[in-house]
Amino acid sequence: MMELQNDLIQLALGLAQAVALLLCAPLVTGIIKKTKALLQNRIGSSVWQEYYDIRKWWGKDTMLTPYTGIIFKLAPCVYFITTLAAACMLPSFIGGKVSFGDVFVFVYLLALGRFFMAVSSMDAATAFGGMGGSREVYVAAFVEPVVMLAILSNVLHTGSTTLAGMSLRPDEVNLTVAGVLTCIAFFLMLLAENSRIPVDNPDTHLELTMIHECMTLEYSGRLLALIHWASQLKILIFLVLFAMLYLPLDLPVILKVLLGAVAVGVVETLNNKMRLFKVRVYLAAAGLMLLLAVVAQ
Repeated sequence: MMELQNDLIQLALGLAQAVALLLCAPLVTGIIKKTKALLQNRIGSSVWQEYYDIRKWWGKDTMLTPYTGIIFKLAPCVYFITTLAAACMLPSFIGGKVSFGDVFVFVYLLALGRFFMAVSSMDAATAFGGMGGSREVYVAAFVEPVVMLAILSNVLHTGSTTLAGMSLRPDEVNLTVAGVLTCIAFFLMLLAENSRIPVDNPDTHLELTMIHECMTLEYSGRLLALIHWASQLKILIFLVLFAMLYLPLDLPVILKVLLGAVAVGVVETLNNKMRLFKVRVYLAAAGLMLLLAVVAQ
């Protein structure tokens, strides 16, 4: 009976944390965009602009062509639900201890959402949608081995495969060779996984260079709002993981997440989007750093 009660408490904590992250996700995306604007000597939009955009899309009608199937309608919901479920599995930073977040379940929950989005882009039967879906799968094929190496490095350091067990202690500053290499490689992977520069440009509308945005061209209304909100939550999830598992600084988690968001904006300002076939070299470099980190453990 006590075990069931503890499990219910952990589940409630995970859900509360996921809802808090969901509400804060547009703000973090707004901070990244504001950082880029200031570094480019522009005023830029408000940090609250993403909330206005989601409200605008939510109030619009969803336009569907007669050529799309059930997958096209279902994919945004699956993408949103799997991302929210992944947020429930994060190590707790609001109190208590969430211990049911197995890292392999976490990774493949996110992969399930990506799979449905890639299939939905092809279900629309448009040239740009299919191109975006195929590019997304291409990048994912190189990202997942890097993710597994990052997990392996952390498992060797902590001896646990739960996200709570893998998190750094509040007073732990892991300034070892392995810790620094893993931190840098995970940040590189974070940019690729979330379709950020230099792998993809989330702000462009030039079809020939888009990856993730290509898959959303046929969406509108509430389905488009769900996709964008889930994408914003996903980057916040990875920033929280970066802060709690890899960033070797003795700072509160919120400050480390904000520091990571500013770092994303700085990197995107200082770099251009690379050619698609150079992405494998970029991710191979991240994988090599993780292999060196594993050897150095």
